[in-house]
Amino acid sequence: MRKTSKGFTLIELLVVVAIIALLISILLPSLARARELAKRLVCAANMKGIATSMKIYANENEENWPTPSFDEGVLGVDPAIVYTGIPPMPGGDCAEIDDPCQGTPNRLTESQSALGDKPTVELSVTRAYWLLVRSGETTAKQFICPSSGDNADLTEQIDLFYDFFSAANISYGYQVPFGPRETRASENIDPRMPLGADHGPYSVSSGMPPDDFDQQTAPRLWQPYNSPNHGGTSAGEGQNVLYADGHASFERKPLVGIDGDNIYSLMDRDASFVGRFIGSHPEGTSGGPSDPFPGQLTFGDRHANTDSLIWP
Repeated sequence: MRKTSKGFTLIELLVVVAIIALLISILLPSLARARELAKRLVCAANMKGIATSMKIYANENEENWPTPSFDEGVLGVDPAIVYTGIPPMPGGDCAEIDDPCQGTPNRLTESQSALGDKPTVELSVTRAYWLLVRSGETTAKQFICPSSGDNADLTEQIDLFYDFFSAANISYGYQVPFGPRETRASENIDPRMPLGADHGPYSVSSGMPPDDFDQQTAPRLWQPYNSPNHGGTSAGEGQNVLYADGHASFERKPLVGIDGDNIYSLMDRDASFVGRFIGSHPEGTSGGPSDPFPGQLTFGDRHANTDSLIWP
């Protein structure tokens, strides 16, 4: 007598499908998390490479890290334009010398003076990084954090311009170099100073942390005031920070400057608790000059030379 094998019932198949779906739902977040952690490591590696390029540059430039040329007379003088990063660029291929992009304040060509009329007051911090690209110390691609969604600057004739094509073509901020020499990035600065990081929140947000936020405040509460590169706007899990000694590390809060200084804000109020951990919005101080540099007016008419101010 022939024996017939019994197949799966519909209920059994549905149970198997449900189990597989459950396993996928459990594993997918873990895989996404693993991808983000891998991107975070690549981001940190980019910053370490940038640090190496900075130090090579400093070797050939009297120990100074890149500082774009600027008219020091425009600092704190109205109607000087605050260093708001890179403005949106018009469409077209900016690699061409005769296209409309050369007319924008930061996208200067070789035929335009770095100290012309309008460009003198358009103090783009990212010009400092472009100096490394122009000198051949690094590539534009290295300034893209994989977690950010930014795209590498594809400009081919890099020696024709002084800045990145747009804000979407660079993921990192830099210590604001427009101020006294002792506040600028160099090999002679305190090795604990943060001099670069994932770009901060204040180029797109005006909200500042509450006055009672400090080192003991939970990292999740600091998320709106971290870089948006790792998690998105108002949900940043932290930022890769580049220090003056050349190392980079991922920090869950922006309070990693000397004495807990908030690296994304301007130190003020006599460097008090609130003045260091919270500070002022980097686009200006209340009643102060329109172009703040790191530590400006921290001690009345004197500035603090330990203020990390990463922008944008």
